[in-house]
Amino acid sequence: MDLSLKQKQDYLLRQKKELAEKLGVVLADSYQLFIKTQGVHWNVSGPLFYSVHQLTEVHYQNLFAAIDVIAERIRSLGEKAPASYTKYGKLSSIVDEDEPASADDMVEMLAQDHEVVCQSLRAAIEFVDDKADYVTSGIMTDRLAWHEEAIWMLRSTITP
Repeated sequence: MDLSLKQKQDYLLRQKKELAEKLGVVLADSYQLFIKTQGVHWNVSGPLFYSVHQLTEVHYQNLFAAIDVIAERIRSLGEKAPASYTKYGKLSSIVDEDEPASADDMVEMLAQDHEVVCQSLRAAIEFVDDKADYVTSGIMTDRLAWHEEAIWMLRSTITP
């Protein structure tokens, strides 16, 4: 049975809406991680201060740029990008907490939070894989690679 033009358009709109919702989770996770990364940057102390301070600066700058790209992709799909702390808190799986006291604990917390972002990215990538949305797939795949590298760098900082 052939679908009417209206049915095809409705289907595409639902697909875009669902994808935008998945990207909204990625956006919320990224924003929560951005805030926590900046907190570690400001508050880390001890023997790891300089290396963690420098690494987290690179990370929060990257996250800040990515947040804009993700939000603009949501808009280009025709949906409103989530834009409040309340909404981010509802969408994100990242635990909203102040950073732990030790530098090692702060770094491990960030590594775990990057893993959470990787999970939401994988969910978005799996959804878009069969939709021929190469733009979104490319953005999400690039982000996943960056977060996986960030996990490696963070954990290498605290591994003896």
